[in-house]
Amino acid sequence: MALSGCSGTANPGGFEDDGEESETESPPLPDLPQPECSPTKLDACDEGFKCSYVVDALGPTNRCVPILGDKQAGEGCEQIEDSDDCDLGHLCWGTEADGSAGICVAFCTVQLSCGDEDHVCSMSTNDLLPLCLERCHPLDADPGCPEGWGCYPDPDKRWSCDRDRSGEAGVHGDPCECLNCCDPGLMCAAGKLVDAEGCGEGGAVGCCAQICDRMDGMPLDDACPTESESCRAFYSQNNLLLGYEQVGICEL
Repeated sequence: MALSGCSGTANPGGFEDDGEESETESPPLPDLPQPECSPTKLDACDEGFKCSYVVDALGPTNRCVPILGDKQAGEGCEQIEDSDDCDLGHLCWGTEADGSAGICVAFCTVQLSCGDEDHVCSMSTNDLLPLCLERCHPLDADPGCPEGWGCYPDPDKRWSCDRDRSGEAGVHGDPCECLNCCDPGLMCAAGKLVDAEGCGEGGAVGCCAQICDRMDGMPLDDACPTESESCRAFYSQNNLLLGYEQVGICEL
């Protein structure tokens, strides 16, 4: 069952395959349900229905579901079976396990935009989740995210507010399986790049790594939790995001 708020990529943080082949052959993957609509289109479903993100026994997909409310972006909401009480073009996101305590967020437009500079069109789960999430900066003392949320990167390395899914874990070196499965101020990175003995044991996808500032005047080797790590650039020189050039991540 997919966790709400978790990016749906198999390898969070742009993890790369290590190139090693498994000694045992993996079983064939089941046929995933095909999306029956696009949530970016307001007229994708019949009257009284909206295209939404649904997770069923076979995995995530997009499906027409009943419109059960008229709540707008930023309002509190709850999931109701496969639907929620948000209006057409919106999804109840960041809910607790029982479907409560979510926040209505708008889906991106067909042009994959949000119409204002305060939100970023964050694409995840194989593009099944084009959400307009609130833009934030991970190095701000107060990124401005709702309580229980943090500033995390999406698979395209754009930063937005999302629910903290770390639970009781989420500190430096803890195992993680999604980009927002770490405490605010940290993110999930490839385990082999994080100085945390034993984190990768048990098949963990990644380990929680600290986000750091490469331009705060502190030596890069002193900006991280352990002596083995250094504050390394989050973006390559060929893929810089304006205003986020100083963002780093503590890695070996």
